[in-house]
Amino acid sequence: MKKIFAVAMATVMTLAMSVSAFAATPVYFNDFEDGAGDATIVGSGAIEDDANEKYGKVFHNAVGDATNVRTNYLLLPEDVLSHSVDSKELTIQFWVNLGATGTNDMYSPLFGAYAAEPPATGNSWPMLVLQSRLLAQVNCAGWSDLTADQNLEGGNTEDVTWLDDKEWHLYTVTFDEEIVTIYVDGVVKQKWDASTDYGTNTDTTVAGLYSNGADLKYICLGGNQAWNWGDPDADYLFDDVAIYNVALSADDIADVMEAKTAEASDTEDATETGDMTAVLPVTILAVAAMAVVVVMRKRTVAE
Repeated sequence: MKKIFAVAMATVMTLAMSVSAFAATPVYFNDFEDGAGDATIVGSGAIEDDANEKYGKVFHNAVGDATNVRTNYLLLPEDVLSHSVDSKELTIQFWVNLGATGTNDMYSPLFGAYAAEPPATGNSWPMLVLQSRLLAQVNCAGWSDLTADQNLEGGNTEDVTWLDDKEWHLYTVTFDEEIVTIYVDGVVKQKWDASTDYGTNTDTTVAGLYSNGADLKYICLGGNQAWNWGDPDADYLFDDVAIYNVALSADDIADVMEAKTAEASDTEDATETGDMTAVLPVTILAVAAMAVVVVMRKRTVAE
């Protein structure tokens, strides 16, 4: 019996070690498998089935409407940016795809957050905006335009060609007390020094996102450009929207991408073989193994 118990324990340990080292838990996550969930579609967006089965149901913003401004977006719950007071870190992440019918506009906002619904004159501060051209602006209890002078990669590079292949790409932006980094598919595209003592300009801090993140209650995916700028809402596809109150590392982002690939492989294997255990999460298997251990321990004691 002791030998069987030892084998069961070894099984549990093996399963536990096979779980990805990525342990961050999002404070908000939406994969759209149950529709918009606790988010609200504003304008002409829709939940659609993606041609690539590993993405399943996705959010298609501004369907057939690539010209209107501050009209089409997914409105997220108002508290999702309020969880970084203590951690003083933040990550916003999602998969994005131009899609077959999308219009690639470098100024279209991927993500925007404000205090309230936009008035007719356009949005004001407090604000956070992330644009398709891989730039960002923050004005929330402190202003940072994230300028070329602040960029540790040698200057701001405005790029929207990353969407041209009409494939899925993982967009990630991380904030901490000193550094703001934008990644595409785990590769650093922009990296800014946002510390309060940068150079002679004191208006570089993003710390207000942590102390006053709760002020950003009107949180939009895919549209609602800042100020009164006339840039159209993004006619893009989105999936797996995640907000973290930590700054993910490059390794963390790689784990997210690897998990998406593994998810697709497991689903394909299960479809081909009929063996649905291929899609069971490792954590479920580990719990099952632990249950076996408990039973064995009880039997051992009884004997």
